[in-house]
Amino acid sequence: MDSSLNTFSSFVSEMRERVRSGDAEVLARWAVSELSETLGFDAAWYGWAQISQDGVEVHASASLHLPDTYFETWQTMSKQDLLAAQILENPEAPAAYSRTGSNQNDGMVFLADTFGFSEIATAMHTRPGRVASFYLSSYRTGRTAQAFNADEQMFLQCAVDQLSSAMKLSASEPGRNDTPGSVSIFVNENGIGILGLNNLHEQLGAFWPGWDGDELPTRLRSIIETPGEHILTDLHLVVRCENAPGMHGMGLRKITLRHLSPIDLLTFREREVAQTLAAGKSHKEAARILGVAPTTIRNQTQSIYAKLGVDNRASLATKILID
Repeated sequence: MDSSLNTFSSFVSEMRERVRSGDAEVLARWAVSELSETLGFDAAWYGWAQISQDGVEVHASASLHLPDTYFETWQTMSKQDLLAAQILENPEAPAAYSRTGSNQNDGMVFLADTFGFSEIATAMHTRPGRVASFYLSSYRTGRTAQAFNADEQMFLQCAVDQLSSAMKLSASEPGRNDTPGSVSIFVNENGIGILGLNNLHEQLGAFWPGWDGDELPTRLRSIIETPGEHILTDLHLVVRCENAPGMHGMGLRKITLRHLSPIDLLTFREREVAQTLAAGKSHKEAARILGVAPTTIRNQTQSIYAKLGVDNRASLATKILID
């Protein structure tokens, strides 16, 4: 492996370019594939996890060239994961394991032999005070596999640190949200914030006084499994829930929040009528355009005026333009 500064600089430069257009999962998938070529590993497991004295909790994960049963198999021996123990002891350094080395236990031998691992190197970008930190475990298979040397381990650690920062940027970069002023975050199925949670705390945290930590407020956790748009009128917020684009393998959800506008209170048909009238059309013209009776347009206009707090088409046009 060429571990020169030029190689690493090229990796980081291309990753930064990809931040402009790709979401976090696409970025991670590219980076892991690229690192597998650069460092020469055959498979990988990556995602977000928490390592503590109580064990390892994986919040979201994906893999490269590993069978679907890998995560479940790892869970059976997770309390004996020697790599996790090394990272817990020294969070800033990568960890390594060799099947032929002296540091063994039944769990690691079982995992290595089940999947044919000869050499493993793991790096984690620790985030003090946060539940979920990004990790990447890389695996070399076969009896002739070479151990990860110190330079390769450091390359992996630096790459994971850079990748973690890039994914955070991809989630929180101004202007990437669908609607100006909105906040998008990525959470796991249990409502644990993975990416973008700090932005939510900073921009909309006042809506939940006393809320702290990595877990979403109860109100938001209750709707993350219901795709679509949710109007929280008491909080004056609109929340859109969806499976994160390109993140299906990690099981993440994308939650986008924005301030409620009066037009959000209109039905789909009322919005059509409001936009048509705001464009300067008469009731008769709006009826013809929308294919309904003029009396229907007049009735809907009254409902629209009441919801938006206006009483004429000029005010309506101003309201529609602002919102």
